Amino acid sequence: MDSYKNPLNFAEIDISDEGEQGSPTLRGMSIPERKERPAGESIPYVKALSREQQFVHQARALADRTDEQTPFVPFMSYWPTYEQMNEAQRSWYFYWRSEVRAGQYLFTDLSYIFVYLYELINGTGWEIPKQGYELMMKLWEAYGKRYPKLNGYIADWVCDFVLVHQMDVSLMDIVSRSQTTKTGELFDLELMRLFTDDPASLTFEQILTLSDYDMQRSKFYLDGGSVLLEEFAPKVIALVDSFLRKTTGNKLVDTFYKGSGKKIERYLFRSAVYDASIYGRTRALRIPQLRRCSPLRYYITQLLRCMENKLRELHHFKGRLRGVTLKTETEMVVQRFLDKEFKPEKPAVPAISIDPKRLAELQRDSEDVRSMLTVAEWDEPEQEEQEYREYQNQNDQSSSDVSPDPAKSSTGVNDDVPIHEFVHTSRPEPSHEHEDSAANDTVLWDTSDMDEEWILFAGMLGQAHLEILYALHSPSSSIKIDRIADKYGTMPALLLDEINEIAMEAIGDLVVDGESLSEDYKDYFESLKR
Repeated sequence: MDSYKNPLNFAEIDISDEGEQGSPTLRGMSIPERKERPAGESIPYVKALSREQQFVHQARALADRTDEQTPFVPFMSYWPTYEQMNEAQRSWYFYWRSEVRAGQYLFTDLSYIFVYLYELINGTGWEIPKQGYELMMKLWEAYGKRYPKLNGYIADWVCDFVLVHQMDVSLMDIVSRSQTTKTGELFDLELMRLFTDDPASLTFEQILTLSDYDMQRSKFYLDGGSVLLEEFAPKVIALVDSFLRKTTGNKLVDTFYKGSGKKIERYLFRSAVYDASIYGRTRALRIPQLRRCSPLRYYITQLLRCMENKLRELHHFKGRLRGVTLKTETEMVVQRFLDKEFKPEKPAVPAISIDPKRLAELQRDSEDVRSMLTVAEWDEPEQEEQEYREYQNQNDQSSSDVSPDPAKSSTGVNDDVPIHEFVHTSRPEPSHEHEDSAANDTVLWDTSDMDEEWILFAGMLGQAHLEILYALHSPSSSIKIDRIADKYGTMPALLLDEINEIAMEAIGDLVVDGESLSEDYKDYFESLKR
């Protein structure tokens, strides 16, 4: 540091003219003239290929190479490419690749598998995207269990492959196979798609990601109810989604999730030897934030708790979950659905087989008996008449002393009238007055032009319910309802409640409001006729 304090000393150099003039070497030198380069000449610019581009060029050149059967040679590299292989390793790779293309998945090292995946990612080894997708999935299936490290990489790469080629493939099956992708943005993207298109296809594990209640730690789940909860959770979600669509016009997810999603740039084929000039470096995606939507999580939680309480009740499990807050009609829909699922099935009616020969014999026997009875019927009146006349003669003789006037006889029967006419005329004719009245009260509902759910609803109604609905569709319905209830020995309110219960089960909505038909469904009951 003290050197900065020392004084600076300069040297003086004197160059004399004599020395300069006496140097013949310097005087003889001359500076060449500068020549201009022709305008047409230029040095060509050579762009250096990146490692990824070099790999793609090599992959395309070696796409059809096959080698004869050769011994396996180990190969391990952090960034495996053809250049990292020696000749023996390359011979094994191309032999192994030809076997894989033929469907034979031989034992090999993970680095060889990565090289083959890089080829597929960059478009080598397949003609159409579907073929490339299937080759990647088969490779995953063959080596995923042996090399768990492969699962995390290939799941992302297959998803990227589907995205860049815009394939009609469900990503949920792919992301669910890897723990790393199961919690990523693609999981949220697929969760929204399933909730929108087909809620019944959601799995139990996927539904739990939207719930604040860990059902897998429930006492009912741990004590044998796991199978029931895993089976009915997707069904209940789909049921309530259908119920909300019919009653409000909105799906379950649209009712509680109002966000537009978060826009992101997803890096394609991360950690792979991939030439970004083929499909681009990133892909723009809009990811819905379903798992962060508090209203949706709360509602799913309440649905699952309501379902578990009902299953506990049906299986006589002690204890109930507290704090279930659902609308009464929603809770009723869930409970009736589960009641119906666990309702004992009626015993099947045994099939009846008819022996044609035996049937023919019975028909002949029946004809014989009918003919015998017909003959006996014609002979019977004459025999009855003869016996009656003999009895009448005896009676007249015994009563002649008491009643000389035969017209005042106690029998009161005219001898001129045959006995068979007397017998037939004395039988009262059956009264059809009640049958005609019952026929006039029968209500029929023509559902030929209705949807399947309304046909099911009509089939579940009894005659009393149909008469009530017919009365509700006409003036002075209150008086008519009371008469119908008295006719069937019940109360009007009970019949109305039964109709609404059947409607909730069949069409998912109430059709009776108080003592009148719901305005939304009045047109459906126009075809009720007596």
